Amino acid sequence: MATEIETLRVLKILGDIYPSFHLSSSAIEVYVQMLSDIPGAILEQAALDHISRSTFFPAIAELRQAAFNILEAANPIPTDYEAWAEVQAEIRRVGHSGKPQFKNPLAAQVVEQLGWRYLCFSENPVADRAHFVQAYQALAERQRYSVRRLQAVTQFIAALKAANQPLLPGGEGETA
Repeated sequence: MATEIETLRVLKILGDIYPSFHLSSSAIEVYVQMLSDIPGAILEQAALDHISRSTFFPAIAELRQAAFNILEAANPIPTDYEAWAEVQAEIRRVGHSGKPQFKNPLAAQVVEQLGWRYLCFSENPVADRAHFVQAYQALAERQRYSVRRLQAVTQFIAALKAANQPLLPGGEGETA
């Protein structure tokens, strides 16, 4: 994860490239805090990527997006059709009575949701593929969002789950 010094170095580079843009000390603190969960080398490459395609100083969200695009390019999530091809290969390899083994954990999760035996015995592969693709895309998007979420927010969500107490009103009839 980026140290404060690494983040400040990136901000200095950005300040040198975009000299007309000035950050206040409180804005610098926010940048440091909001970028601290990104590895320093990746943050630097994200800044360089931004410099190569924009004439404006980057917002925190732009740097985070560029960093996670770099991470995903290095370790891409297989496409929905690549995942479906893996499922089809496992159906041919092990059949309905075997235990499939997937390299792609998202594909394994979707197969578990849809049912291995159902997929093996189905007589409507077009509909099965459509259902698989829809479920796979939803899981992949959820995973991308989860990976990109601020670490502090992830920790806060975990604390809310651990408390197991709803914070929002349950519906009609409740008073504040």
